[in-house]
Amino acid sequence: MKREHYHIGVEECELGIVGHKVFVRLKDIPMYLSKRTKDSIRNRYSHSVEVGLSTEYILSHVSRQLGNNVDLNFFKIGKIVGLLHDIGHTAFSHDGETILDGMLQKASESFATPLRFNANLNNFRRIFKYEFYDNLPEDVRAYALASLVKRVHELEEYPEYLYLKQYVLDAITLEEKYLGSKGITIQNITGKTILCQAMDLADENRYRVTDIIDSLNIYTKEKLQEILLRSIKSEVRVKDIRKLVYLKTLTVPGYERVHYDKMKIKELLIALLNRSSNAKTEFQNTMNAISMAFNRNFRLREDGKLVPVDAEIEALRKEFQKVAAKYLWGSKKVQKIKKPFSHYFTTVADYFINKEFDMELIDSNTYKEKLTALRNSELSKEVYQREKLSLMRNFLGGLTNLKIIELYKKIALLKFEATLGYKLENRDKLVDKNTVASLEKKLKKQSERLLGKR
Repeated sequence: MKREHYHIGVEECELGIVGHKVFVRLKDIPMYLSKRTKDSIRNRYSHSVEVGLSTEYILSHVSRQLGNNVDLNFFKIGKIVGLLHDIGHTAFSHDGETILDGMLQKASESFATPLRFNANLNNFRRIFKYEFYDNLPEDVRAYALASLVKRVHELEEYPEYLYLKQYVLDAITLEEKYLGSKGITIQNITGKTILCQAMDLADENRYRVTDIIDSLNIYTKEKLQEILLRSIKSEVRVKDIRKLVYLKTLTVPGYERVHYDKMKIKELLIALLNRSSNAKTEFQNTMNAISMAFNRNFRLREDGKLVPVDAEIEALRKEFQKVAAKYLWGSKKVQKIKKPFSHYFTTVADYFINKEFDMELIDSNTYKEKLTALRNSELSKEVYQREKLSLMRNFLGGLTNLKIIELYKKIALLKFEATLGYKLENRDKLVDKNTVASLEKKLKKQSERLLGKR
């Protein structure tokens, strides 16, 4: 496994990904929407870059622990795998995924094998369609694909990718043989490659901190302080984190006489939000340092699993997750913010999956051509319906938040025009210049005016 065999293709692959329109599209899928700020600071693009980098960091740290010149990132593709781990996300991320999956299952319930939508497996469709891995050597490509399979059993949902099961087995064997050549014996029973585990942990670790950072878009600093005070029980101190990462010494209001290293992380985070200047910035910087500490708190066990080293730091990581689950993703406040956007996605998905949709709403010539050819085919009813639903799954699975909102407005306009019996002259301007609320208000007024005339 000489590095020079792969580094040229890997470098080209990395650059090809970050500049590709399908990857850049992830900028238009924020982690969540807020009423106080238009979007979260982070989106699926920035998150994917963070995960790509963090995957490499985890592999590098565990490699140093093992010694013997071990390099768990032997093909140098850790960053690539992390970059593409969310490439299959649809609009509104996991909310959109859940809505689309449920609607497809219902529409195909009479099929022998119902259709599903799984964002993780949709990664592969996009990787193949846009040839992201095509310039990698065959063995490197197979290993990269295997390392994106988080849960092997989910491959049953996309029968066309069942062959990846063997890729995973081969990749695990490859890792075991590589480590064996370095005098390290493991028997991986996790069902995932070490690289896949590193990517998964990198993904989790970014969520653990960025969810709390981004909560400042919906909560005041005072409210977040209250949440942290109530929820974090960890005794982890600054000195414990500093054993793993560099953590800058800061002036912390109320703790001027306390040795910085002796402060609890909980106390530090709460106090940072009391700073008169740069409170949010320093809070974010400290949380990012903690994320790196989480990355460096894993080791490789003999059963092939990456496991925590320090139980207290792992407990803090889990407490961060509970805070986000309860006060961000699971809170009534956030659910209320997300409700209209879930409605937009549901309306658009229902229109294209369950209705006779207007082809003009599909702005992709590829999908238009495929749908036209399908309509002119002589396939049986079930085969036709399966092919149509598959196309709609792929079409809807590739949309962004803004595109869903645009389609929602266009569907509302089409319904209004159907009651009129003709198309409005300024229809494009109505869609482009109005928010959903203002458009619906104008259409409602127009309807009332028409009803009054009748």
